[in-house]
Amino acid sequence: MNVELTKSFFAEAAHHNPRGNEKTSRLHGHSFDITLVVEGEVLSEPAWLIDYGDITAAFNPLYEQIDHAVLNEIEDLADPTVHGLRDWLFRKLKPALPCLKDVRVRIVGACSFAPERVPPRPEEGLPAAIRFTFEAAQSLAQLPETHKCHNMHGHSYRVEVAADDLEAVNEPLREIYAILDHRCLNDIPGLESATCEIICYWLWERLKMHHAGVRAVGVQETNFARCLYYGK
Repeated sequence: MNVELTKSFFAEAAHHNPRGNEKTSRLHGHSFDITLVVEGEVLSEPAWLIDYGDITAAFNPLYEQIDHAVLNEIEDLADPTVHGLRDWLFRKLKPALPCLKDVRVRIVGACSFAPERVPPRPEEGLPAAIRFTFEAAQSLAQLPETHKCHNMHGHSYRVEVAADDLEAVNEPLREIYAILDHRCLNDIPGLESATCEIICYWLWERLKMHHAGVRAVGVQETNFARCLYYGK
């Protein structure tokens, strides 16, 4: 029988598009969702197409190049856009994975101010919230050079603001989005060291003046890491 297998990876990288518009030509970053698709015939023995570990082993050398890095600085990646990254990965992987059918690359964030309402969470004592994403680059220069976050890299940041009056924070959040999106956070006053903790505090300080009853600010930089700040 013929089957198709997929395996997904996430990479946090910065880039800029030299041929892009004013926004995309600035240094910024994303969380990239990269899915490898392999296809082939499965025989009765060993009854699988390929070991998922072999897919990971083939991808790892490329992952090490793109994760927590600036795509424009990869020597043979001529086009640092999403489309260019996809083509580069396919070309590099095909010799090691002959059964490779496709490489799918997408940005995790919305790439626009697209706020969503989150229902109240009484079990956490929180009212309804607004959630949105922004795309930015940063380097945590205070960390040792051996730490990958010392390198310039990027994230699709996910922000969640719980408040008693969501209407009062919607427009301020739109203004905050314009400050943060498609930027290098290190260049923004107060975010020279843009840990999730600092970003939460920075957001809180700009929202509290609007008297919206902000109860919590959350910043998530990957699928697996989030910081919550309650203003204390």
